[in-house]
Amino acid sequence: MNSPLLSKKAQKTREHVRDISLELMKRNGYQNTTVRDICSKADISVGTFYSYFPSKTDLFLDIYKQADDYFSETVAVKISGSNAKERIVDFFRCYARLNMETGVDLLRVLFNPENLWFAKKRPMQKVLADVIAAGISARELDTDLSADEMVDYLFTAARGCCYSWCVLEGNYDLEDQIVRYIGLALKAF
Repeated sequence: MNSPLLSKKAQKTREHVRDISLELMKRNGYQNTTVRDICSKADISVGTFYSYFPSKTDLFLDIYKQADDYFSETVAVKISGSNAKERIVDFFRCYARLNMETGVDLLRVLFNPENLWFAKKRPMQKVLADVIAAGISARELDTDLSADEMVDYLFTAARGCCYSWCVLEGNYDLEDQIVRYIGLALKAF
């Protein structure tokens, strides 16, 4: 997340702190990485850390903001398919690719019960809700669920695939697996 209010040097420092933090969390886990560890490895003071991130958890904000921007600005306009189900599958292809690019180690950090970002309704989910709402309106989806309920249902399936992918060390094609699971789930609609 680059702020126009930060100088280039400050932006570079912020990115450095974020990258070091994520590197340590990948290696040691979220709970076992302290702000002091981050500051020591990044060669900054604790005060400098807190000037960029109000808490260790706020480091995730950058990751989620990047993903949400990608879905809002790129995926929302490029989703393709001749009907709602095809557009939903295409959405989840993009989701799988983003997670594969993020990598197994970082996903392990993100996929933990203390990560409250999963509980939030974010722009990524809004893009999918809009696709689903249009499909319901066009009678391309037969469901008693609201668009938001379908989003929750489908994301539960996709996140389950991501979690398994992490547990199995990324030893299968995540995109193929998510497309398969989402396709099976969509048969209910």
